[in-house]
Amino acid sequence: MIYFPYFRGRQYDLQALKAIAEQQILPANIIPIIEPVRDIRGLPQTIGAFINHDHPVVVIANPTVSDYALTQQKLYDWQVYRDSPQLIVGHVLTPTLIPTEILATPDQTTLLIAHQYDELKVAQAAGWLTHPDYVLVPPEARIRQLLTRPTISLFDHAWVPEHDRSYADITDGFFSNDWQLAELNGYAGFSDYTIGGSHYSERGYPAKAVTLHLTYFQGAQLRIHRFVSTDRTDFRHPKEKFFQAVAQLAEWLPQQPAATRTPAAEQLTAYHDQHHFPGLGVVKRLSLEHHLQLMAAYFKMHFPTQK
Repeated sequence: MIYFPYFRGRQYDLQALKAIAEQQILPANIIPIIEPVRDIRGLPQTIGAFINHDHPVVVIANPTVSDYALTQQKLYDWQVYRDSPQLIVGHVLTPTLIPTEILATPDQTTLLIAHQYDELKVAQAAGWLTHPDYVLVPPEARIRQLLTRPTISLFDHAWVPEHDRSYADITDGFFSNDWQLAELNGYAGFSDYTIGGSHYSERGYPAKAVTLHLTYFQGAQLRIHRFVSTDRTDFRHPKEKFFQAVAQLAEWLPQQPAATRTPAAEQLTAYHDQHHFPGLGVVKRLSLEHHLQLMAAYFKMHFPTQK
């Protein structure tokens, strides 16, 4: 079983991944995917952290959710690591993707992401699907019937409230059991967008509430708990709202099993004890670190590898 957690290359995503790479806790069958979205120093630094610690990482060569791909001259280019055996080059299948981009380096490990059935069918007819080492597809029955080789399911589990709803409406709920569905449906592994979700906004958007998102296991089921500030009337006072949310975490976490009390979750709780507001970027980073620390421990127990 392989897990490909999918990240956009925002600053806090990269900071979380770099920290995880340096902690050297991921088993070999958890391989992060990075889709670059900004030309920032953290991108090659994060990729370099995985390479230097001998852990595989996927980088999308044709990102599709920002204008990063249109920037001709990169200040912080990740291509310096392209020849590393630990680097897996990913491609998103699009109508404009040139097949030679996938086939050009047969000695390099590659990954192909296909979001649409019709594009996938064209790629199969053209013979492009025999070359990538990994193919990520939506978990749809018609796609499973189309493909004969082992594939990876890709699904977005993150819930984003719309209109007049908020995270306070559903503070606890099911998140994923994709590894079970993968075994049932014949997938070689699974991929998701972790707690961040697949939606990407170049500038982000303000929220009236501060919400801490923490995944945890209940038996074999991965669930998510949301700690939401009680003040949700306007966009002001994020510091005070953070303390409202983290106070709930500080009460909840000590009651959880040891596996849930990861170093990242404990660090978040420490901000409550210290009455310190680290900034929402740090909060997001630690929430992502917690998810990876949690999944790493679960995989080591249930899907052990040689690493």
